[in-house]
Amino acid sequence: MKKIYLVLIAAFLSFGSFAQYSVQTFTFGGVSRTYLLYIPSSYNGTKAVPFILALHGLGDTMTNFAGVDFNDIADTANFIFAIPQALVDPLSGFTAWNSGASAFGITLNSGVDDVGFLNAIIDSTSLYYNIDQTRLYATGFSMGGFMTNRLGCELNNRIAAIASVSGTIGRALTCTPSRVVPSCHFHGTADQTVAYTGDMYGSDPEALVAFWRSHDGCDSVPSIDSIPHVAADTLHVIHYTYPNGRYGSDVEFYKVINGQHQWLGPTGEDVNYALEIWKFFSKHKWLPQPTGINTISDDLEISVYPNPANAVIKLNVPRGASDMKEVVIRDISGRAVYHSSQAIAGNDMDINVGSFARGMYTVQVRINEQWITKKLCLTE
Repeated sequence: MKKIYLVLIAAFLSFGSFAQYSVQTFTFGGVSRTYLLYIPSSYNGTKAVPFILALHGLGDTMTNFAGVDFNDIADTANFIFAIPQALVDPLSGFTAWNSGASAFGITLNSGVDDVGFLNAIIDSTSLYYNIDQTRLYATGFSMGGFMTNRLGCELNNRIAAIASVSGTIGRALTCTPSRVVPSCHFHGTADQTVAYTGDMYGSDPEALVAFWRSHDGCDSVPSIDSIPHVAADTLHVIHYTYPNGRYGSDVEFYKVINGQHQWLGPTGEDVNYALEIWKFFSKHKWLPQPTGINTISDDLEISVYPNPANAVIKLNVPRGASDMKEVVIRDISGRAVYHSSQAIAGNDMDINVGSFARGMYTVQVRINEQWITKKLCLTE
């Protein structure tokens, strides 16, 4: 039986056991940031695969959080995932996400752009691996759960679905998502850190579920499953599903009677959180959600050439596409180095990249509500 609690403990997994983990580091916001990247044994690059951000809790590390065992599922399901490392908050001395979780008017690491950092991880991984841009997901435990909900609030132009464990929407956030966000949440009724009732850091779990259910337009009456009780403990898991949300969304809630501040799984429990999270994610992909304009088909293609390039690139979009377009070019850190929201005359657009540093970039093009991403290499 394995349970991961919010406690400050030493990393218990050696890197020698990570046959497919690698430590990735880049500079973002003038600070060196680090994350673990897991490439499954089933990945061969020929097919675009899903990508998951998995976020640790307050005071924890990326190495310790690897113990939730997404890797075993990834090897079979063929998805790539990253476990980022939060920065140490100078006030508390703990690793902490700028998640919006707040108490007594204090928000840890409030000046850190963690939304931008996590977005940059997606961009960086997409440069080197064949990532399905419609199947980007986020999950996290405790403060990582708060950060996951912040991504649902603020990065829903990319994130297809979220799943939080023992972390809700932070008190310091005003959550106004521009899109529907399929959401799954896990919470114990005996949680003494992020309380089931009277959570001092953000919304209560049931209020969180009600928020996403209402926002997504799901049924107000859930279907209810009682998970068979097989573990030798006092926990009892009730599974609520709110279906029929807009654009195929739904909201799920695992209420753990007598559950504490913990991540259950992978063996010996009534429920394996990592597995249930993947099952939830696997149902959802990022889809266009038009607002009175025509939808662009999923098979829309753009071309960027020459590639590699050194001076001027030409961006080509298919004939018949709407004139409403937006172009963003990002460097490997995720920083936008070029942005244009003007309509493209005809089907071609010339962009001068001669002054950009040599290296890898992503070219992101919005046509109506659909984003298409291409890789770009700049050489001498």
